[in-house]
Amino acid sequence: MLRAATVAALLVVMLVTRNVRAPVGLVGTWELVLRTDRDSTGRILSETTLGAAPIGYLIYDAAGHVAAQLSARDRSGLVCDSTGLSSDPNNNANIGGYSAYFGRYQVDAKAGTVTHALEGALSPADAGKHLRRRFRLVGDTLIIQFEPSTPEGGHRTRTLVWHRVSP
Repeated sequence: MLRAATVAALLVVMLVTRNVRAPVGLVGTWELVLRTDRDSTGRILSETTLGAAPIGYLIYDAAGHVAAQLSARDRSGLVCDSTGLSSDPNNNANIGGYSAYFGRYQVDAKAGTVTHALEGALSPADAGKHLRRRFRLVGDTLIIQFEPSTPEGGHRTRTLVWHRVSP
């Protein structure tokens, strides 16, 4: 027979975890390894907002929170874009070689996607956006892809490769 304290503890665990999203292995802190943009032919495009080798972290927790911060490796020569606007509904703005946001995430395991619902961001215009990304996990490597617009209005495929640095 279960004691009252054990039953109470089980009820608390059930209440706390009932809204937890299935993490599908995403939970943890991820460090950016590689970020590339390719056109429809597979040709690598130059990326001017964060440079060729940006740094960054992506954090998912078990309760469904996400936080992302990316930065150009060398920001010394960058001019700050005070408008901070991105007209692309599936991409957030970079300001002075820096991008950051936080919010909630939801995984669609069947579709292989994760959607970041931005609650706050470096650019106020990005708050409220829903950024949908395809993802694939291979051990401690997370590969995320999506199609932002090019400055000329075309499309590209952006691939971000992350390495898990902590669970």
